[in-house]
Amino acid sequence: MSDAQDDLVIRPDFRTGLIVLVVVAVAGAGIVAAILIGDAPAVFALVMGGLFAVLIPLAIGALLSARITLTAHELVVQGLFGRKREPRSRVAEVVRASIIAPRGGVGESLFVLDAQRALLSRVQGSLYSRGGLTRLADALGVPCSGPDRPVSADEFAKTYPGLVSWVEQHPYRLAFAVAGVMCVTGMAVALVSLATAS
Repeated sequence: MSDAQDDLVIRPDFRTGLIVLVVVAVAGAGIVAAILIGDAPAVFALVMGGLFAVLIPLAIGALLSARITLTAHELVVQGLFGRKREPRSRVAEVVRASIIAPRGGVGESLFVLDAQRALLSRVQGSLYSRGGLTRLADALGVPCSGPDRPVSADEFAKTYPGLVSWVEQHPYRLAFAVAGVMCVTGMAVALVSLATAS
């Protein structure tokens, strides 16, 4: 990689991204329609519709702006809200892992580490094809390791500490906290509705 012609640029897998966007849009429309058809307060349809109205443009923006560029001098990971640059000379190791999501799905990630095994950058396989991740790992030209089978985030963190977040390691705790907040909010809306109706 001696000049700009030899730069490796990896873009998201647009076909998969578009399929996900269509599924999310249809699911959002279905949820809002179910709320409107049912006897739930219309405010819930407004909240859910607003949520999907924000999520879908963000997902489109991520799909269009994301890219990874590897030059002779640096690794650049471009996302929706920023760009992370790392000198290529700092890259010492790559860890590739398939991490099991809470509901059984598996997401592949590429963790780019420095000589002290500190995380420089993480590339999520949800946006990029498996072949793109393989090309990047090969082009970096550093040792590549990782579990030889899909593992949970908690299990992965025991072997590779500091690479996955607390939220990833404890997804059910976060889900229970979010569900609790939603239940309290729902009860508050119901109580206010009852109080104002009488």
